[in-house]
Amino acid sequence: MPRSKRNKVVSLTNVKKKGRGAKEEMVENIKQAVDGYKRCFALSFENIRTGPFKKVQNAMRDSKFFIGKNKVMQVALGRSPEEESADNTHLLSKYLRGQVCMLFTNKTEQELHKFLAKHEEPDFAKAGAKATHTVFLQKGAESLSEFGHGMEPYFRQLGLPTKLNMQKIELLADTFVCREGEVLNVEQCKILKLLGHQMAKFELKRLVVRDAKGKIKEFEAGREYLLKLDGGDSDSGEDEAAAK
Repeated sequence: MPRSKRNKVVSLTNVKKKGRGAKEEMVENIKQAVDGYKRCFALSFENIRTGPFKKVQNAMRDSKFFIGKNKVMQVALGRSPEEESADNTHLLSKYLRGQVCMLFTNKTEQELHKFLAKHEEPDFAKAGAKATHTVFLQKGAESLSEFGHGMEPYFRQLGLPTKLNMQKIELLADTFVCREGEVLNVEQCKILKLLGHQMAKFELKRLVVRDAKGKIKEFEAGREYLLKLDGGDSDSGEDEAAAK
């Protein structure tokens, strides 16, 4: 009897990796962007999610974002003066640590600052974040009245003392979901999301910028100042700008 074509095993584990080719393509694209745009920013991000980040990208179609492995981006910029792709690009590499991305744009620093501030969005906290306010649930059926009875086992799984009473979820004791300032765990974050408490914010912050002349300006704690380069000094003679 011939084998049925419908009875075919399809493996879901064979995912094609991007590999070396994709890394080399990113390196080349970054090198081209260095020459193609007036400014290159290193940006740090917090609470990044696909939706809000896509909105930022769509609103800046005239600019180019790169987000990926930091070491690959460091290779593109150069990790030393001998390796750099353009004047002083290697100075940007030390900022590519942790959760960061690169932005190549023709926007001025002030334009970008206003744009990023405008696109900050409240979001639900992830594990490890600190609670911005205290959330308290009172004993009884009123605190969780908006949820159907089918959610009761899930609330118990998350650590809330609940039971079903006349097809309603009843909280058996007064409960602090979190207290202001404490570090949140996974279960607390899930409960807060169900209750609609947003304790985080999606935002992109400027770390450093390189302009078309190779001048580097660092942003730190609300202040901006030109980095002193080996063997050179700033054009304006002012190493530090006014706080913004």
